Amino acid sequence: MKPVCVSDEDGSTSADPPRRRDASATREALLNAARALIGQHGVDAVSTRDIAASVSVNQALVYRYFGSKDNLIAEALGGIPSSLPTAIANAPLSDLPRVLLAHVLDVSARSGDQATALSTLAASASNEAMRPLIRARIESAITTHVAARLDGPDAKLRAELIVALTVGIVIMRDKIATPAIAAVDHGALENYVDRMAAVLLECPSGSETGAAQG
Repeated sequence: MKPVCVSDEDGSTSADPPRRRDASATREALLNAARALIGQHGVDAVSTRDIAASVSVNQALVYRYFGSKDNLIAEALGGIPSSLPTAIANAPLSDLPRVLLAHVLDVSARSGDQATALSTLAASASNEAMRPLIRARIESAITTHVAARLDGPDAKLRAELIVALTVGIVIMRDKIATPAIAAVDHGALENYVDRMAAVLLECPSGSETGAAQG
């Protein structure tokens, strides 16, 4: 008797007995793929077909697990490493820019869901629909924690400037690939970032924003 084709959990068909794909692993693989592809090409250039194909599953699983591309992207962009807020909270204040930069560089250099999270956020900023989500994620996962470490006036502004410095390096290195930043040794880059960020870590004598408005 000829074997009957059956549908696998991943949506493919086979004459062999079905191999059940672990649903949570497939879901995580789709998130990883979405982050990696968006980090490389941006939100608008990536389709659900591309995401599914990169992990060798049927496109229908994207809709089974997430309901829509927008839902998948929203969850993928929420994947800033959970270790980052803890690292920000525990680092000596003078080391904070170096610690933040180390996380940013490590995040953008490796593959995987946590590894591409900040790079994915940066690559998605040109998508107007994604901007509120990107802003909220950076605010809740990074900027708020940096601001909590800073004494004195304009703590939130100073925190955003520190985050802008480090996230900007990801964009310059990984998206634009400017030659000097792309080639520089991490230790040398950290030294320059420490020096640039030092003035933002210091407690200013008064509010720069207030002085400018006055």
